[in-house]
Amino acid sequence: MVNYCGMTVIRVRKLEKRDLPTRVKWFNALPVYTQMPLEIPISLADTEEWFMRNRLNDHRRDFSFVIEQGEAEVIVAMGGLVDINHYHRRAELYMVVNPELFGKGIGGQATRWLCNFGFVVLDLRRIYLFTLYGNERARRMYESIGFLQEGVLRQHHFHNGAYHDRCIYGLLKSDWQKQPWSITEGPISFEFSLAHNIETGAEP
Repeated sequence: MVNYCGMTVIRVRKLEKRDLPTRVKWFNALPVYTQMPLEIPISLADTEEWFMRNRLNDHRRDFSFVIEQGEAEVIVAMGGLVDINHYHRRAELYMVVNPELFGKGIGGQATRWLCNFGFVVLDLRRIYLFTLYGNERARRMYESIGFLQEGVLRQHHFHNGAYHDRCIYGLLKSDWQKQPWSITEGPISFEFSLAHNIETGAEP
């Protein structure tokens, strides 16, 4: 078990093929798939096919958020901006955190980074996202960042044997510019700091 105490530096890089086994493991984990409308089990073969099909797709950006441990890396989150529409200047955001590291503040910081990237680098005017109504942890986190709930899609997903409402949240560029964490001018650093203790579960 490795403990990162005090100020932890998280580096951002593009999602790579070597990350896919970790992605599959997370998506098939109970704390993740009960809060995301995923069709499980998710296979590595299907995920690798998805990756190859989308790796040059100009309408999405997928990232891994990692901590460097010597020459090795520990992935703590994955997220991105998808369905990027360059004409309307909007994109959908998604975020998934290592289920063993919930509650460490990683998702919030990574989401802030994605918003800064989207509004500065991609020059978006709107970023939106969806979450299940019952996912209170995610809803509190997005609202604390500045996203506004714009509506509820009633009984929108059949998931885990029941129909669930789905919330849509949005953040406009004008909203983002008012946030204390916004970086309104580039360049955007591909690192950010997290002032929390993080237990990665990696071998010492």
